[in-house]
Amino acid sequence: MRRWRVPVWIFVATGLVLNIISALLTNFSIDNINREANAILQQQESHEKLIELTWQQVETIERKRELILLLVSLSEGNEQPLPQTVKEQVVTEVHDWLNINISNLSTVDVPAIMQGMNDNQREYRNKINQLYIQNLALTQSHENKMNSISRLRNLALFLQILGLAFLLVRDLNRSS
Repeated sequence: MRRWRVPVWIFVATGLVLNIISALLTNFSIDNINREANAILQQQESHEKLIELTWQQVETIERKRELILLLVSLSEGNEQPLPQTVKEQVVTEVHDWLNINISNLSTVDVPAIMQGMNDNQREYRNKINQLYIQNLALTQSHENKMNSISRLRNLALFLQILGLAFLLVRDLNRSS
């Protein structure tokens, strides 16, 4: 019975090729996916900062609402009009914030001002919701990238071990 022998150099060459493939896989594919994952994390951070700033705008509108209600109730309660400079400043700011033209700061104008503020807050909250949903999608995408990296690292490690095993055949062949 004839024994079939594979030349040792084939095992060595196969081992070297597997190790080279493992190195290339690690160097190019994994590094590229790592860069993509880092870009996703940066985008998430950017969204989180934007959410925080937008929420501060919602709170600022709430503070302005309180100020207007306080000024109107004080002037109506004391039965004295607000000082002209204060009234002009508030009317100008209301126009700038809400793009609403009011002639006087009184209880008659309060519903329109409050509605404008509610509309602005609703827009800001919708923006926050959209950014939050985008962050959830980015989190899923980042998780998928990390899973891909893990699979590729495992494959690279397997190829490296298999390549080293083929290289060991040469040493084992010398000893026998």
